[in-house]
Amino acid sequence: MRVPPRTLGALTVAAVAGTALVPTAAQAGPAHLTARTGMRCSEGSLAGHSAGQLQLLLENRSATPTTFTVTGPGGDARHTRRVPAGGSAQLHWTRPSGSAYDLTVTAPGGFRDAERGTVGCGLGDGTPQLNTTRLFGTDTTFKGLLGAGGHRGAGGSGSAAGGKAKSVRIPSMAVTNDGTILAATDARVNGGSDLPANIQVGLRRSTDNGATWDAPRIVAHADRTDTGTGDSSLLVDRETGRVFLFYNFARPGTKFSHDGPGGGQHVMYRSSDDDGATWSEPVDLHQRIRKPGWKNQFASSGHGIQTSGGRLLQPLVHRDARGTHAANLLSDDHGRTWRVGSEAGSDVNESKAVQRGTGKIAQNMRHNAGGARYYATSPDGAAPFGAMTRSRLLPDPASNADEISYLRPGPGAPGLTKTALFSNTATPHGRKELTVRLSEDDGASWPGRAVIKSGQAGYSTLAVLRDGTVAALYEVGDTGGIHFARFTRAWLTG
Repeated sequence: MRVPPRTLGALTVAAVAGTALVPTAAQAGPAHLTARTGMRCSEGSLAGHSAGQLQLLLENRSATPTTFTVTGPGGDARHTRRVPAGGSAQLHWTRPSGSAYDLTVTAPGGFRDAERGTVGCGLGDGTPQLNTTRLFGTDTTFKGLLGAGGHRGAGGSGSAAGGKAKSVRIPSMAVTNDGTILAATDARVNGGSDLPANIQVGLRRSTDNGATWDAPRIVAHADRTDTGTGDSSLLVDRETGRVFLFYNFARPGTKFSHDGPGGGQHVMYRSSDDDGATWSEPVDLHQRIRKPGWKNQFASSGHGIQTSGGRLLQPLVHRDARGTHAANLLSDDHGRTWRVGSEAGSDVNESKAVQRGTGKIAQNMRHNAGGARYYATSPDGAAPFGAMTRSRLLPDPASNADEISYLRPGPGAPGLTKTALFSNTATPHGRKELTVRLSEDDGASWPGRAVIKSGQAGYSTLAVLRDGTVAALYEVGDTGGIHFARFTRAWLTG
């Protein structure tokens, strides 16, 4: 039986708040300083087959630099880290799985934090409640990658042996009704250039909450290497179980900033009725959605949503003589037909739609000028949005971010909740300090907050897993890989 969404928060906290499930942490002193433990896990260590790396994340939310002193994790070894105002730092140690750790962190002003527990991956009893592993990198072999020869291999499926990409970027993620996690990326074969470069969509699946993953494979590519398919987005219809994989098809000359031949980039999708194991032939929406006056368009990467009323929404960006604009593709018949909803904002780029506890649709948007996130609200995504406003709470450097409702995946139309999660590189300038926040009042405030990746990061996307834990899939620059982080709400709010 599905649990009503308004009770999920209490049930999840009850499941992770006890000392049997989380490591001991005792903190005193200024609230603008924090210390949290995590684990850097290989795929084998996530499944319990090998050791991982203990991490300590230090965050300084004050307006002045501060120096943290760390003792441990075993014995009396001391480490110091000077952390800039609004910044973070990360320490790490290779420790045997199952060994105890004991960390004491101090800083001027009376800050003192004690972190004690057991080294281990998998979010087990007493272990750090943040696990991170790399899913894709420049060393990843993608089965079916279209090689440098210019055409697909026999059977139209690319090279059976696969190949590597010089850049992996643009995370997208969704969790199907049975709990299967789908994680996708751009395999940018020749480097970090955007469409219409030779870009192909790579995918991995996990059926055990991210402990193990199948082999990377290409699920969307063009017929030639001078044409690209990228910027994927995943959307699950909870009522039918069907998964939609949106992506953009770009011929030479169709860069988004150019008018391009044939109306620019084409928004396309494939669908799956078996939790992403197999995919349909591609469907081209170009002629159905393109409006007079549009110069170019693309589906926004990450994911779409389904509302409590069953409507499907996939964020979209389009450009006309007035500039760039955010909207959504809408379907009220489970994806048989699609249309463009109301314009949510201008001078903006990628966005995410989130349904509030009131049932209204809030569009969380990347502004072209950067500095902060921007919002607009519509009764349902089809009716007009209100005026776009600048968020006072969410700094942003003009990067793709994510906001989701805290709802566990499962069959049937989603419920309504005021609890939301938001992830982005939380600085006005520069894609760094990847931060996840928690709100329990429809985004009016974000009291829960934690850095999950110190230093360089980039685009990110979120999902709630079937056990109530939270997953973030994020990029680290053009070549630093796509990383999967899983954590509990207690870790985020503690």
